[in-house]
Amino acid sequence: MLKRIMALLWSRKEMMMANKMVMMNLLIPALMVVLYQYMFKSMEDAGKMIFFMVLPMIPAFLGYLLPTVVAEEAEKNNQRSLRLAGVKSWEYVLASLLLPFVVAVIYLVFLPFYLRINLSELGWQYIPVMLLTSLIVFLIFMALALMTDTQARASIVAMPVMMVSSFLPMFAMMDKTVEKIIDFTYLGAYSAYSKEMSHYQIMDKSFFFLIIWLMVALLGVIWLTRQKQIIK
Repeated sequence: MLKRIMALLWSRKEMMMANKMVMMNLLIPALMVVLYQYMFKSMEDAGKMIFFMVLPMIPAFLGYLLPTVVAEEAEKNNQRSLRLAGVKSWEYVLASLLLPFVVAVIYLVFLPFYLRINLSELGWQYIPVMLLTSLIVFLIFMALALMTDTQARASIVAMPVMMVSSFLPMFAMMDKTVEKIIDFTYLGAYSAYSKEMSHYQIMDKSFFFLIIWLMVALLGVIWLTRQKQIIK
C-alpha cells in the first residue's frame, strides 16, 4: 500500500514539474503576496488585509492543478496502467490530494510569519477552518477532474470554481447580499472567521455547514471514482 502511494506521489511530482502551467499555479499565491505588498506599500498595517486577500487563493490555485493532472493521466491512459498495477480508488484519490494539501499547509504555516501577523489574533480556529476549507476545495476540484477526460475541458470546467473560491469572500465584504449567501457555502466559515478571527466560535452555523460540505464533497468524489471506474 505505502509503496503504491509513494509511486503515485512520485508520478504526480514528475508530472507537475514537467508542466509549466502547473508550476506557475503553485507559485501564484506567493506572487500575489508580493504584488499586493507593492500595491499597498504606502498603507500602514497592510499585512492583515493582504493575508486575508491571499488566503482563499491558496486552495483555489493549488486545487486547480488537480483537474489538469488527472485529465492528463486520462489522456495518456495512465489510469488503466494504475488499475492493472493494483492501485485502489482511495489510494488514487489520496495521492492526488496529498501534494496540493501539503503545499497548502506550507503556505498556511509560513504566510502569517512572513506578513508578521499576530498569532494570538489568529487564534487556534485558524487551523481547523483553513485546513477543512482547503480540503473541501480540493475535493471539489477532484470531483470535477473525475468528470472530465481532457486537459482543455478540465481547465474550462474548473475555472469558475477557482474564481469563486478566490474572490467570493472579498465580494462578501462589500455586499450584504453576497455575505448572506456565502454563509451557506464552503467559504462561509472562512468568511466569518476573517471578520472575527480569534473570537470566531467553532459552534457557529458556518462551521456546521463546512462539515456538511466536507461530507458531501467526500461522498461525491467516492461516488464519481466508482461510477467512472478509473481505479477499481
